[in-house]
Amino acid sequence: MKMRTSSFSLRDRRGVALIMVIWVVSILSVMALEFSFAMRTEVNIARNFKEEAQLCAIAEGGIQRAVTELVYKHDLRVQQMKRTLKPEETPTEKREWLADGRPYVIPFGEKNCEIRIMSEGGKVNINTVSEATLRRIVGQLGVDGEKRDTIVDSILDWRDPDDLYHINGAEKEYYQSLKEPYEPKNGNLDSIEELLLVRGVTGPLFHGIGGAEKEGSGTESDPAGAAVGLKHIFSIYALGEQVDINSAPLPVLRFVLGIPAEIAERIVTAREEKGFQSEPDLRLRVPELTPMIGEFSRFITYRTPVPYYTVESRGKTEGRSVRGLKAIVKIDPADKNGHKIIQWVDWIL
Repeated sequence: MKMRTSSFSLRDRRGVALIMVIWVVSILSVMALEFSFAMRTEVNIARNFKEEAQLCAIAEGGIQRAVTELVYKHDLRVQQMKRTLKPEETPTEKREWLADGRPYVIPFGEKNCEIRIMSEGGKVNINTVSEATLRRIVGQLGVDGEKRDTIVDSILDWRDPDDLYHINGAEKEYYQSLKEPYEPKNGNLDSIEELLLVRGVTGPLFHGIGGAEKEGSGTESDPAGAAVGLKHIFSIYALGEQVDINSAPLPVLRFVLGIPAEIAERIVTAREEKGFQSEPDLRLRVPELTPMIGEFSRFITYRTPVPYYTVESRGKTEGRSVRGLKAIVKIDPADKNGHKIIQWVDWIL
């Protein structure tokens, strides 16, 4: 009996040892997997941080490249030199960049930078636009009836100095009744984004997300593609209701001037090599406009003195990573740098 008991005891000890070994191996395996996962996560974080920093630097470089192009655009000596050359004598990569929102892509190895320049002179001034024009444009964006009237009247109430209501407008009483109350401006807008504070103006209406225009997917001079919003049409720096025909983006040609899509495309193509100098020049180069030009001729100008530009720059990878920057720039030859940055916005897209 004693020998049998001793034998069973030895077996028990061996079993316990085996179980302990299995437990230790299991714990070490879990620790190894956890360590491997942690290292993989840290490597991915470091890679993403590096990529984001690179894309940010690329986007910032795009802003600086655009500013350089704009400074040259306003340099009289450069313009005089260009007048001596025919368009076909100028290499494509050295041609003057147009400020109508078309993309210019610069490669950076496996990454690239997409740059768009929009002249604020090609838009309508939100602070001075008439009620009739404002109502027509908002209606063109697909908003009608009482909703359109609420938006238009509320914009008019926002920018006027008094507390008197337009019929469908909003003043202090409305804005103070909101869950997060604030004061109406009762003055000119200081930025176009201020429209988002106005009663009835939604994000989709402002940004153009799922906008009213449902034809096609947009063109290279139309930054909004099929989605056109208030920000693509209005500015606080524009001349008034007159827009520069040489820099007006497609949304302005379509929704402000009422030009059909095909003819608007012809205008964009025709001004690539040379801007329009006058109404006869416009009629000659885009003859399809002749029957309708009388309807909008008072709303266009052929060379705007507005020195303000919006520059959008996106650093992109072959995958889906995008980092964007937006700047509003004033070109000022009197400034030692030739320009001033009025607004700077970081995007994480």
